Amino acid sequence: MEKYEQLLNMLMDFNKNIRFGAVCSPQGELLWNTKREGVKNIVPYDDTKQTIQRAMDAWKENNKITDNVGSGLYSITSYEKIKRISVPLDDGNMLFLSINNENPSKTKTKSYGNVAEMGKILSVVDFVKSKK
Repeated sequence: MEKYEQLLNMLMDFNKNIRFGAVCSPQGELLWNTKREGVKNIVPYDDTKQTIQRAMDAWKENNKITDNVGSGLYSITSYEKIKRISVPLDDGNMLFLSINNENPSKTKTKSYGNVAEMGKILSVVDFVKSKK
């Protein structure tokens, strides 16, 4: 199984809030993607591809300050309905996730950030990276 397929499958299995996942090349080309079965797109696919390209461009721009702040770990953009998460991978590739953004009072968590479960997402990313 290709490592990006494995990464997305593992993420989709552990976090039921993930709606869509993709791994993109440094040029914004989709290398692998998946969508949760039964989930209706909130954002049209072409708009999602444009968002991915903007996220790639933002990471490239932010990499200009890594000497000062260190390497980026992840970025979350939160909207009322979804969160968009980007995580840099090896070789300039990027993981892009779209996650449900439910109100904490409905999920019984203390903050919106708990819905994303970034610690678990990064653990899966690190596990797959280590398998080479």
